[in-house]
Amino acid sequence: MPLWRRIGNAVGLSPLLLGMLFLAGSTAIALYGAHSGRLARYAVGQKIDQPIYAEVDFEIPDEKETHRRRQAARAAAPSHYRTNHELVARIGTELQDLYQAAQGAETFEAFTQIADSRSWQVEPAGYEELRSYADDNAKSRFEKSINRLRTRLPNEYTWNRVSATQRTPASTAEFVFVHDGEADQPDHDSVKEVRIFNLTPISNVTNLRRAADAYARLFAPELQPTVSKLLIDRLSEAPMLVFDMARTNQEMADREASVEPETISYRHGRPIIPPRTEQGLTAADMQLLTAHDNAYRAYLNSDEPGGQALRDRNLFRRVGITAIFVLCTIGLFAYIGMYQPRILKVNTRCAALVVLLLAVLAATKLIDARLTIKEFIYGPPLFAVSVLAVAYTRRIAVGLMAVVAIMIVLSIRGDEAMLVTMMIGITATVQLLNEIRTRTRLLWVGAISAVALFVSATAFGLADGQAIAFAAKHGGWAACAALLSAMLVQAALPLIERVFNIATSLTLLEWRDPTRPLLQRLAREAPGTYTHSLALGAMAEAACDAIGANGLLAQLGALYHDIGKLHKPEYFTENQEARINRHDKLAPTMSVLIIIGHVKDGIEMAKEYRLPRVLQQFVAEHHGTTVVRYFHYMASEKQPQIASGRHDREVPEARFRYPGPKPRSKESAVLMVCDGTEGAVRALPDPTPGRIEQTVHQIVTQRLDDGQFDDCDITLRELHRVEESLVKSLASHYHARVAYPKREKSERPGTPEQEADRKSIAS
Repeated sequence: MPLWRRIGNAVGLSPLLLGMLFLAGSTAIALYGAHSGRLARYAVGQKIDQPIYAEVDFEIPDEKETHRRRQAARAAAPSHYRTNHELVARIGTELQDLYQAAQGAETFEAFTQIADSRSWQVEPAGYEELRSYADDNAKSRFEKSINRLRTRLPNEYTWNRVSATQRTPASTAEFVFVHDGEADQPDHDSVKEVRIFNLTPISNVTNLRRAADAYARLFAPELQPTVSKLLIDRLSEAPMLVFDMARTNQEMADREASVEPETISYRHGRPIIPPRTEQGLTAADMQLLTAHDNAYRAYLNSDEPGGQALRDRNLFRRVGITAIFVLCTIGLFAYIGMYQPRILKVNTRCAALVVLLLAVLAATKLIDARLTIKEFIYGPPLFAVSVLAVAYTRRIAVGLMAVVAIMIVLSIRGDEAMLVTMMIGITATVQLLNEIRTRTRLLWVGAISAVALFVSATAFGLADGQAIAFAAKHGGWAACAALLSAMLVQAALPLIERVFNIATSLTLLEWRDPTRPLLQRLAREAPGTYTHSLALGAMAEAACDAIGANGLLAQLGALYHDIGKLHKPEYFTENQEARINRHDKLAPTMSVLIIIGHVKDGIEMAKEYRLPRVLQQFVAEHHGTTVVRYFHYMASEKQPQIASGRHDREVPEARFRYPGPKPRSKESAVLMVCDGTEGAVRALPDPTPGRIEQTVHQIVTQRLDDGQFDDCDITLRELHRVEESLVKSLASHYHARVAYPKREKSERPGTPEQEADRKSIAS
């Protein structure tokens, strides 16, 4: 016995306790996060003909207005510039070089060569002036002029207007910030605010010339043209103000962050979304509904004046859901007890069923809360109904999932269209999933269920006034959920068989393979039993098909029902050779122990070879608690008789009965009848159709009177149909044959072809 089964039996999970656990679990799942949310059944593109009203006061950020104001603040932020001290130093250095060149050139012609190479324009008078600065006093005056120029140049705000690639958006401010300090010493900066119209673009030659002439007046008149030309050239090459991108970006970010978010207020009872009969709900509408749901949740937990009223209304709703779930749970277990009571008798089966149904409820709740494609909620119910149809019967599957579908719709606040669509998918799946004999069967069932869901979901969408594209899209997602559930069932089929202790037709077909070690051993060591099992399998399959039972299961049960005879095959008639009966030397009581023992030996062998449990029942039940009549009669005949001709004491039948149990399924009952009638008809000296019919009816009546069918739900009408099927099968198997005429000795034999024709005609 598996560990989980032993634990379940040890804990003693009763159906009542499991029912309470299911009620508690399903109610907790349904009430988790339960609120009056507006997102329940809305989707982008859905048309609504009525406005949606706010249930609480709430605000949402006005992203458009906030974005506009922040962009305006960002654009109004001034640009930051720093003084180009490198340019000032370069101009001063170049003037020093001019002086040094003049002092080093003995003639004006020699100086001119140097000046031309440096683009200096110096007149002879200027050259003579520079040459006159030979003494220290004159040189000192020249250097003072250079220093005054260095001091005043930063006040000449020549610049290049910042381009859009340097700053986005382009500056719309009326002023800029100028940092006079060194770039690597921001803490000591002297920041000035300068109007833009006071700045001189380096492309403005006129203003540059005017500024250069003004600064040139700091020098001797003979040098002023040279200094002015040098300043014009250098200021035209590079601006005095250099754009500081890092500081400007930081300024724009600070200005943008300082703008408070704008909000839009909505009041309770006022429309938040108008009717959308043309284009349907937009993504912005869905965001608004999300904000409303979040505000509603927050309002439930707040101390606002209206919060208590909302909590009371939500409490009443929870009470209503709980009451409905109580009724559904009672109906669920009552339905199981009415149509599949064996589930309630086996605690582990009942626990597995409860876990499956709770998993379906939890999965649908999670899908509805987390996924934007709500149609995937059809997947878990279809998966569960497929599992139940495979594990039990189609009736129990559709009945249980009908109740669970109601609980799902209540749990996620669905509507009538969702319930009807879910039931259509469940019904289509159960109707088609009667037997799984091929691996593609589940996929075909999933495909047809997908078509049914697509038609239903699309039709309800069109009936609600939605656009064809919207309805077809959501119908397509529902179809995808059906296909996905079918693939999951196919992948999980081995696990399903193990958990619910069942064997599908696929598994049964695998066990019908004649290369199975157990069947090969049966064919080698007990060929008569193997032949008997094959014949019994054909008879049982035909009889079960006649009453709507599982013919494949009955056939496999017949194939393995007598595997216990492998321990002592020679003690059974079908395996005896040369009419040697080993029971002739044994007492009837000893013989009956050997005969009855093949049931116990068969069960042990079935467990050894890991035969599916559904086939093991045929080994244990194919004789039920019937009496071994032959040895009971032999034992009675060997008792002493009194003068009246009667035995002085009767031999009790209990000592000659099989241990049972009695058949608990229609297939097992059919196999019992087939086993008894096949042996009885085989013993008939002249098996005519009339005698076969009489024998079959007699065997069925004996089993019925003996109470062998008390534990299964087979009816008298079905037993009558089983009789008719067995009569046909046995009559065709034990039909009379035409005797071959004996050939006279004087008759000459014909050719081989003539002999073959004669035999075919005779047969």
